[in-house]
Amino acid sequence: MMFMRADAQLPSRLRQTGLSLVELGVAMAIVGVIGIITWRWVADTRAPMDRTAIMGQLTEAQAAVEGFVLANHRLPCAASGTNGTEDCGNTSAAAVLLPWRTLGLPSRMGQLHYGVNRGASLDLASAPTASAFPDLNINYTPAIPVLALSTDAGVNAAAAALTGAITAANGRRAVINGLDWCRVVRRLAANPTAAGVLTAGNLTASIPVAFVITHPGVNGVFEGSNVPGGAAGFRFDMPGRAQDSNFDDLSVAVGAGDLASRIGCVSRLGAMQAAAQGAYTAYDSVRVVQEYWSLRVFDIEQAQSALEAAETGVIMAAMNAALAAGSAALAVASAANTEGITIFGLVLSAANVVSAAVEVGFAADDLIEAQKALQDSKDKELASRAYVIEVFETFTQALTAANRLDEKGLNP
Repeated sequence: MMFMRADAQLPSRLRQTGLSLVELGVAMAIVGVIGIITWRWVADTRAPMDRTAIMGQLTEAQAAVEGFVLANHRLPCAASGTNGTEDCGNTSAAAVLLPWRTLGLPSRMGQLHYGVNRGASLDLASAPTASAFPDLNINYTPAIPVLALSTDAGVNAAAAALTGAITAANGRRAVINGLDWCRVVRRLAANPTAAGVLTAGNLTASIPVAFVITHPGVNGVFEGSNVPGGAAGFRFDMPGRAQDSNFDDLSVAVGAGDLASRIGCVSRLGAMQAAAQGAYTAYDSVRVVQEYWSLRVFDIEQAQSALEAAETGVIMAAMNAALAAGSAALAVASAANTEGITIFGLVLSAANVVSAAVEVGFAADDLIEAQKALQDSKDKELASRAYVIEVFETFTQALTAANRLDEKGLNP
């Protein structure tokens, strides 16, 4: 017996209608889920921000501003329009917006106000001039005139390495990086009351700052001294101002000293300057040791001259001895041919021979002393050469360390 499915007996039109209802139900369920998600997203975006969320935005913006320094060796300029791009050519009160696009932040950050110190000689948003030099801007080239004094391979190699380090340091003078910008921050910290320094506060109290970021608060309206171009003459209020019904803005401000510490200026610039000072100390040692080495070379020249004089003295003494001996022999021969012997002539000739022999002995002693003195001078010069190499290497290492720290700048 054959059995048939119940739905097989239904007309095909009814089966198609049933499938359409199922598909419609699935579609409606999907639309419902999407609608709930969309409703929650819209509700979240329109919900007023609480203090924690606002401070989170300020913290994120501060980190972006400080991170900008590592890549650009300066703070970003403020934006003058809602496009979020910094406008370094505009220093008016209109340029008070956070450059969110330049900093790579989301567009919701465009509501934040931002100010940066742009004093004439303390502009933190402009590229600094080169001022941090690994060679302290000193001409170290005269430190290596010893190449003309010796053909010693070790000395020449040490001098060549030092020449390379000096050349590299000289090339770093025109290169600008974060360390040069740190020098500007330090000058700002040392001159907080200089003309044009950015301040945050009001007519009765204000503090100098490197930069400040302000959020309009829950109501989305800037109040107090945060109103651009206000009668108080300030664009930013004091951070930490008490909240009340007329003021709910929140802000963060970073002073020059705090910024220098946060960015790493204190440790990085201090390390480079310490290495540069160490190189300068080694430079003084190089100049001293070269003078000493020059004296040792001169001492060899003098000892060589003394040796030559001693050798000449020996030759002259030997010649005198030969002449004295010949004179004595002649005196004896002459006396033998006479009727009597002249005692006085013989004694005098013998005395001349003895004197000449003594002179030869003294000349020989002088020659030995001169030879010893020359060898001693050579030994001292050789030792001074080893010390020259050591001092050269110390100078090279110190200057190379300063070069590397300057090249690294503020980078990790």
